[in-house]
Amino acid sequence: MSISDKVHGISDKVHENLAYSKALIESGIEGAKEARKTVLVPEERSTDMVAAAAQEAWQAATIGVLAGAILGVLTDDRRPLRGVITGGLLGAVLGFGGSFAWKTRPLTSAMAHQASKRIGTVRDDHWLSKHPINYG
Repeated sequence: MSISDKVHGISDKVHENLAYSKALIESGIEGAKEARKTVLVPEERSTDMVAAAAQEAWQAATIGVLAGAILGVLTDDRRPLRGVITGGLLGAVLGFGGSFAWKTRPLTSAMAHQASKRIGTVRDDHWLSKHPINYG
């Protein structure tokens, strides 16, 4: 087997893996879109859920700013102002993100579940194409 044949074989495997990865990603995205449409049938509900989650998440962000600022002062001995700023920003992001994710968990869990099902189907099809089952 020559070097060009080996390179061509590697190239084919790379293209095959890229196509498979693309199919996995597309199936996951389609599953998440389908679940989002199913969970948020009326558009009013989606707006209400997201708006309520964002409004309630600011309370957790405020607590995160305070906790992050305190921890920032305690951990950065040389420049306490830098610790307050970075700790406060990090605390705000974590507080807001965590609270928002918790409030929208019915939507995100449905999207994750449906995406997982779609990806599983693509993985099963890929495995069966590589390992055909001969009956009889």
